[in-house]
Amino acid sequence: MEEQYWNRFARTGKIADYLTYRGIAICKQVMGRCEGDTGSESDYIDWDGAVSSADGGV
Repeated sequence: MEEQYWNRFARTGKIADYLTYRGIAICKQVMGRCEGDTGSESDYIDWDGAVSSADGGV
């Protein structure tokens, strides 16, 4: 199914078509997390921990 949306983007070059294609991949990641898939959890690491460092700016 993703290939269909990629092909549409490749044919039209429209940003909306690309965002639709990317949305499918993001949706799959979110659904995987909801179903207990821990393979993509590293995308959400808070490197500063619970309290951010003072020299990090605002």
